[in-house]
Amino acid sequence: TQMTLADCDYPRMKIDIPNGATAAVEDMVAGQTSFKAYNTEMDPYLDCLDSQLSKVSKKLDNYHEIQSLSDSKYNAAIDQLTKAADEWNETVRAYKAQ
Repeated sequence: TQMTLADCDYPRMKIDIPNGATAAVEDMVAGQTSFKAYNTEMDPYLDCLDSQLSKVSKKLDNYHEIQSLSDSKYNAAIDQLTKAADEWNETVRAYKAQ
């Protein structure tokens, strides 16, 4: 049985985070829109990983390897999303401090 984690499409991060210290309101709105879109696109990817793992028999000899790979992909995606959120929050704080 072959694991199909490759069937899960990782969303490309296409967030344009402006410099909050100098950004115009239009730049901030565009940044917020792109961040929200990325956040929304990540949900189906994470759901796909969960779904694909649930289809794998726990009786397979290498199930724990497959689970570890799935967990690594899931955690890396969450880490990337958290990093993007942190950057966005920093930008918002800088914008509000203008």
